[in-house]
Amino acid sequence: MNIAIILASGVGKRMKAGKNKTLLELDNKPLIYYAIKNFEKSKLISKIVLVVREGEEKYFNDIVKKYNFKKIIAVISGGEERQYSAHNGIKFIEDKFGKFKKMIVLFHNGANPFVSQNEIKNVVTEALKYGAAAVAHKTKDTIRRVNDANLSSGVIEREGLWNMQTPQAIEFSLAKRVFKKAQEDNFLGTDDVSLVERLGKKVKIIEASENNFKITTPLDLELARIVLRR
Repeated sequence: MNIAIILASGVGKRMKAGKNKTLLELDNKPLIYYAIKNFEKSKLISKIVLVVREGEEKYFNDIVKKYNFKKIIAVISGGEERQYSAHNGIKFIEDKFGKFKKMIVLFHNGANPFVSQNEIKNVVTEALKYGAAAVAHKTKDTIRRVNDANLSSGVIEREGLWNMQTPQAIEFSLAKRVFKKAQEDNFLGTDDVSLVERLGKKVKIIEASENNFKITTPLDLELARIVLRR
């Protein structure tokens, strides 16, 4: 059994929309609809846990009912940081399905609407082999290191640099361990698999599809509209 945790509890300050960005409309549907739809479609995903901002549970429950999503087993509240929200999802799954010996948990940003079926399949397959896997884009731009005075201190070789996306998949017993350890150490990672790496475990990186990007700014939302019109 594989369970997806879809995270929709972020504030989205850069969007400047005055509301949860995953509730913004994209082609007359809330942005979160698209991420949920793609995980609902996957034969590899048994259940979905939706983690939202505290106080917004009703909005998301209404979306689940309106679009008749069958795999969502719970809409739960998140924490102040994305990592805390993901951990809430893990603890919920452990309470309900902890008896299962072999299970992959996938973490996905609700603001990444265009995750593909191949990406879901690939991260599950590789997480079964390595314990953890994630999708990412190869870095194409020149990357410079800049000091506090905004003066360049040199170019960082982009060979081997990747921009991380979601989904990120971790074998469930490993996920429980790394999130618990991060909490104990008061460590805040920049993504889910960074918690795996800090314990010396390998993470398989898979190239993401070009359409799988996170909606962060108003321009990203316009790009998403273009993708839908293709």
